[in-house]
Amino acid sequence: MDNYQRSQAGQNISIAALIVGALSIITSFIPCFNIFGLLGGIIAIILASVGLSQAKNGNAPTTLAMISLFLGIVTVIISIAFLFVSGLLMAMLVMWS
Repeated sequence: MDNYQRSQAGQNISIAALIVGALSIITSFIPCFNIFGLLGGIIAIILASVGLSQAKNGNAPTTLAMISLFLGIVTVIISIAFLFVSGLLMAMLVMWS
C-alpha cells in the first residue's frame, strides 16, 4: 500500500482568493459599491497567482487556484463593464438636461 501524501502548498492562499473573489463578484453588481468589486477582483487575482505559484512549486493540486484566478478575472471584467455603463448613463443624463 502506498502512503503517498500530496502537498497542500498554496491551498490557504487559494481559499483566501476564492473568498475575496466571491465577495467581490457580489459587490460588483451593486452600483455604488462597484469600485470595491474591482479592487477585490484585483486582490483575488494577486492572491490566486501567488497560490498557483506555490502549488506548482510544491507539486500540489492547482484546481482551487485556477478557479480563484478565473473568478477574479471575471469580477474585474464585470466591474469595468458596469463602471463603463454607469458612466455612459451619467453622461447621457448630463447631456439630456
